[in-house]
Amino acid sequence: MAAMMPKINCAQCGSALARKDATCPSCGVEIDWMEDVAAPKERESILSRLKKRRQNKEILQVWSPKTVLGVLVIILILVVVYEVVITNRPADELNQQSKQLMSGDSQMSPQLQELIKRVAENPDDLVSTLELANILHDSQLYEKAIKYYQKYLGHNPENADARVDLGICYKELGNISEAKKEMKTALQYAPKHLYAHFNLGIVSLTEGNLKESNEWLKKTVDLDPGSEVGKRAQQLLIQHKSQ
Repeated sequence: MAAMMPKINCAQCGSALARKDATCPSCGVEIDWMEDVAAPKERESILSRLKKRRQNKEILQVWSPKTVLGVLVIILILVVVYEVVITNRPADELNQQSKQLMSGDSQMSPQLQELIKRVAENPDDLVSTLELANILHDSQLYEKAIKYYQKYLGHNPENADARVDLGICYKELGNISEAKKEMKTALQYAPKHLYAHFNLGIVSLTEGNLKESNEWLKKTVDLDPGSEVGKRAQQLLIQHKSQ
């Protein structure tokens, strides 16, 4: 028994066709066997698959490597704009943090890591310990800085500069009581310490105590009105009077 040929229908009237037919035996339309004479549902399925492949190809073309890179750049620009314009953070600080993020190290540079290692291996090297604390402070790594300030001050409690810097670290972390405690302790060792007075004014202002803030700022001006810190304290006093 011969194998059955697949059934083919006329696209015009739907009648069955044979490969030998030049025209449809029912409606007389000419048959072009180069054209698709499949049933309407078959053609619709084929067209649907072709359309889906084209759409998938377009998606792949849209999300090319260049496009992905462009989207990432736009996101980075938006983050920078948000930080600079909305949160008023310095652009230089943002650029530095972006560079650190792009390099895969958002915390510490290799040089800073090396200094930490050196201090760990030489616990009696208090000069390096204070240097490390100051660098961590400047890098806004306040929690780490506190650890090394405390270690240094454990051996040199009378260093008023280090104690004021420790107080600033506490202030930046929101621990106002410890900040004031360290700065007032600094004044016990150096009663005329300009920065201790000024920063006590700032810390008092941070906690909303305007009267106490003005008292510390006035003392700062009285100690050295011609210094940059004295001038800044005077400016703040004038601003507070206008409020």
